[in-house]
Amino acid sequence: MGSVAEFKKLFEKFLQENKCPTGEIVKKKYYFPVDQLKTIYTSMLTTTNIQWSQFQQLLTNYVEYLDFCYYSWECFSSIVQHLNTDKTNVYMFTNLLGFIKIPTEKKEDDKFLFKNNKRPQFKYNFEQLKTWVTVVWDDMKPFMLSNIKIRREMLTLLIEKMLMHLNNPLVTADFLMDSLDTPGPIAILGLQGIFILVKDYNLECPNIYGKLYNFFTTDMFNYRYKTRLFYLADIFLRSTHLPELLVAAFVKRMARLSLIAPPTDIQIMAAFIGNLLIRHPPLKVLIQSDSVVGSDPYIFEEKDPLKSNALNSSLWELVSLKQHILPKVGKSVNFLFKKLPQVEWDMSELLDNSYESIIDEEYKTDFQKVSLTYE
Repeated sequence: MGSVAEFKKLFEKFLQENKCPTGEIVKKKYYFPVDQLKTIYTSMLTTTNIQWSQFQQLLTNYVEYLDFCYYSWECFSSIVQHLNTDKTNVYMFTNLLGFIKIPTEKKEDDKFLFKNNKRPQFKYNFEQLKTWVTVVWDDMKPFMLSNIKIRREMLTLLIEKMLMHLNNPLVTADFLMDSLDTPGPIAILGLQGIFILVKDYNLECPNIYGKLYNFFTTDMFNYRYKTRLFYLADIFLRSTHLPELLVAAFVKRMARLSLIAPPTDIQIMAAFIGNLLIRHPPLKVLIQSDSVVGSDPYIFEEKDPLKSNALNSSLWELVSLKQHILPKVGKSVNFLFKKLPQVEWDMSELLDNSYESIIDEEYKTDFQKVSLTYE
C-alpha cells in the first residue's frame, strides 16, 4: 500500500459494507466492519511514503461519525498489542490516537456512518469503550519509557482526552509522579495529570507543593509548556488555607526569578505575587520589610519551601524592577507597592502575552505621545 489513491479505494470499499455487508451479521447487534477498518489503520502504520497530513485529510470526513470513532478505539486496542518499532510507525499511531475522538456519550444529533433501518441500531457502551482506551494506555507504556517524544505525546493525550476514559484513572499516579523527575515539558505534563487526579479522583499527594516549588527555576523560562506551569501553580495555590510559610516561599522564589525573567514573565509573576498577597494579607509584610541584598536570609537553593526562610525576607527584587526599561513592566510591578485591590488580577490575558506584543504596545504608546506633542 503505497499511495493516497489506494487508501481512498480502501475507504470506498469500506463504505460499501453498509449496503452490501460481507462480514457476519449478528442478530441484535449493530453492524460495523471493524476488521476492514483495522486493516486500513494497520496499513497506515506500515506505509512509509505517505505523510500524516495526507492521512488526516482522508480521515476528516469520518471523525464526525460516532460509530466510526467508537469502533476505531476497538481497532486501536487490538493494533497496540502488536506494535513494533521495526515494522510500524509508532509516531503515526500516536497521531491517530490524538485525531480520533473518544465519544463520551450518545446524543440525539449524533451521526452514524453505518446506520441502516433494516438492521439493529447502534448502542453506546461506555464501559466497553473505557476498556479499549485502558488497553491502549497500558500497552503504550513500553514505548513511552523508551522514547521521550512518544512519552510527551502520550502524556498530552492522557491529560486532554484519555484519563477520564480509563477504567481506573488512579493507576496512572505512579507514572505521572515518575514523570515529575524528567526535566522540561514532561514534568509539567505530569504535574497537570497529578492535579487532575487530586481534584477529580481524590488522590492524596502530600509532597505536591514541594514538587511544584522546584519547578520554578531559571530553566523554566525555556519550557515549551511554561504557560501551563503558571496556570497550574495559580490553581494549586488558590486556597487561602495554605500555610503562610509555604506561600511566602513561592512569592519570594518568583520575585527572585523575576530579576532574570523575560518581560512577559515578569508581568505574569508580578500578577501572581499580587494574587498571593491578596489571598494571604499577612504576607504584605514582605513588601514593607527592610531586608536588602547582602542580608537577605532567603535560601534560594533550598528545595524544601518550608525551610527556605522566605518569611523573614523581603521583596527587594521587585523594588529594583520598578524602573524597568519597558514602562508597562515597571507599572505592573509598581502596583504591588500600592494598596492592593480586593479582586485578584486576571492572569488569562497575561498568559497569552508575548514579548513582541509588549514591544508593539510600547511603540504605539510612544508614537501617540509624539503625535500629541507635535500637534
